[in-house]
Amino acid sequence: MNDHTLKLLATYRRTIQASLERIWENVLDWEHLPWLHRKSFAAIQLLEQTPEGWRAQATLRPAEAKREAVITIEMDMPNLRYWSRTVGGQGTGNGVLTCLSPVSQHVTDIKVEFYAPSSLSPDKAKVLGESYLRLYEQLWDEDERMMQHRQRSLDRGWKQGARPDSMPVEQERPRHA
Repeated sequence: MNDHTLKLLATYRRTIQASLERIWENVLDWEHLPWLHRKSFAAIQLLEQTPEGWRAQATLRPAEAKREAVITIEMDMPNLRYWSRTVGGQGTGNGVLTCLSPVSQHVTDIKVEFYAPSSLSPDKAKVLGESYLRLYEQLWDEDERMMQHRQRSLDRGWKQGARPDSMPVEQERPRHA
């Protein structure tokens, strides 16, 4: 995506009560989207995964509307940022740049910038920017709770692959083969 053909729609800033390590895990975890963010994502299918990101086809809510998008995540860990880009389907051409700034061991400031093609009219750009701000507040609320839960579990000695005692079975997400 050529960043020079995009216009900035809005910027979301927030302090997240989670470490960089938990945030990077969350970014790479494509499977959690329809599980944790079920109000926004109905399903997801991985198309490609690399150590720096992934590409997947997501079915957006409501599922009955048949809205799908191909999303890519490209992590730039040395520069503490990542791009989420819509490269196909609903929202093609839109991009989200998230910049991370560690505050302490378990606290990270984030700055999330929402971009769309520069051809988007000012009225549509305003509506889309406001929509992104509402959506990302919800997504980060959900992610922050999950990352905090994981950190507490790890702090109590939980090991990968074991179910933490405090997570009810009905809240577990199914694992894909």
